[in-house]
Amino acid sequence: MQDHLIELLTRSYQVPAPVDPQHTLEELGLDSLGLAELGAELQDRFGFLVEEGDILPTTTVAALAELVEDKGAKTPR
Repeated sequence: MQDHLIELLTRSYQVPAPVDPQHTLEELGLDSLGLAELGAELQDRFGFLVEEGDILPTTTVAALAELVEDKGAKTPR
């Protein structure tokens, strides 16, 4: 899941590679609009509800992958 999210961030949000999974979304350059768009995209892609507070500027890529997996999402093939 972590690799899939990194690919999503680099392709859709112009985050430069390589991405360190321990970096926060803020450190990767996502602002509040980017966080909202990412939440909506994850919700559409994986079919789970992203609640306020699930994705914060201080959320790391690794923590985001864990959140997505905890909500029951499977890595797309």
